[in-house]
Amino acid sequence: MKISKNFSIQEFVPPAIYEHFGEKSIWFIDPKIVQMAQFIRDRFGKPITINNYLSGGTFQYSGFRDNACTIGAENSQHRHGRAIDFRIQGMSPMEIRADIIKNFELFRASGLTTIEGGTPTWTHIDCRFTNMDSLLIVPYK
Repeated sequence: MKISKNFSIQEFVPPAIYEHFGEKSIWFIDPKIVQMAQFIRDRFGKPITINNYLSGGTFQYSGFRDNACTIGAENSQHRHGRAIDFRIQGMSPMEIRADIIKNFELFRASGLTTIEGGTPTWTHIDCRFTNMDSLLIVPYK
């Protein structure tokens, strides 16, 4: 099910959630995270990879993480449907984070409030409520 110009719901939820809920899987994700993903896709002009299990890839918990998932923190923004981890072929997470930091107001308008600093092979973004005018950078653990 397409939920934006370039994304389907399966890119945001794990296969077990989609198999059980189908199109109602959209209930598990914050619409801002879809808006942010589409903004990033449009900004960089390149496909971004979130979950790629539909195309035979191994990523299934880069968006919403249900109780079956043991990856990440117990109260991660992923568990609330407000975060994605993504990759852009040909770009490093450091390059992507640098662009977000430099152009935060553009990203903020799409709903982005937070990034995770220092992630080695992916970029983490989320739309948690921070009540801040500046970008929140949480440390990678």
